[in-house]
Amino acid sequence: MTMVPTHPESVVGEPSVLRWIIPAGLLPFVGPVTTAPVALQSSIDDGTIARIDVEPTAIRIRLSAGRSWRTEGDRIRRALHGALAVPDAWMPQVDASPDAILRMAVLEVIDGDVGDYIRSHGGIIELVGVSDGRVRLSLNGSCAHCPASDVTLTERVERAVRTRFPAVREVTAESDKGLAGGRRLLGIIPTRRAR
Repeated sequence: MTMVPTHPESVVGEPSVLRWIIPAGLLPFVGPVTTAPVALQSSIDDGTIARIDVEPTAIRIRLSAGRSWRTEGDRIRRALHGALAVPDAWMPQVDASPDAILRMAVLEVIDGDVGDYIRSHGGIIELVGVSDGRVRLSLNGSCAHCPASDVTLTERVERAVRTRFPAVREVTAESDKGLAGGRRLLGIIPTRRAR
């Protein structure tokens, strides 16, 4: 049995959750898991794991209240490695349509390094909708009127989404039409006042 490479990432503000990074496309669906392979399912059945969600490039595992990764981590890691060896034994709970998978890929990009980059510059990026392989985003904050926002959208956001979901048809963004979030900016060139 070949071991699938994984590594855990913590989730800011959620100490009971770890994201286990896995190769893209390893599991045939995204979303909540109803049934996991036996080794991992036993941790759900005994109340150790509260929830498992499959993302395009990660497995998000939430521990039940009163459980900690310090005491349960090794056992869950071993069970996860065994479970990843049998991808067909995983059962999804919800819609595994292409748009559902694309939505998860976009949220992963927004919550990850690309979103961090945008937020580090005072920008705000949010998912507006996904339909028929097309993604609509909202870019606000410092991104709303930034001349480089088109480059950020295509070179960072769209590229990262396409890596996770190559069949994406289009990624577009809308922004707040009012300057500076509705505040009027002072002009650079002084104007003459009427007397």
